[in-house]
Amino acid sequence: MPIELKKYFWDTEFEKLDIKKNKRYIIARLYCQGDLEAIKWVKNTYNEEDIVDVAINSRNLTPIVANYLRQQYHLRKEEMAYYKTVQAMNYEYWRVN
Repeated sequence: MPIELKKYFWDTEFEKLDIKKNKRYIIARLYCQGDLEAIKWVKNTYNEEDIVDVAINSRNLTPIVANYLRQQYHLRKEEMAYYKTVQAMNYEYWRVN
């Protein structure tokens, strides 16, 4: 991976990241934390199938990224782990009375 992307993996041993083995982690992190150049790198490095896999299976997306990927790849909320997780949260439990 380009050294310019290291700043997005501050909590990871950057040198040990493998773009094949860690592709889900890398794609999600760069979509959520990266800038436009980082996202361009993702789109040039990974195929659409890999990105859609992350969109469907990752629970760790930000709301904006989940919505962007949903629209970009014509996905339904019902098939995305992010939306299933949000829907399953019991916000009433955390509400302070």
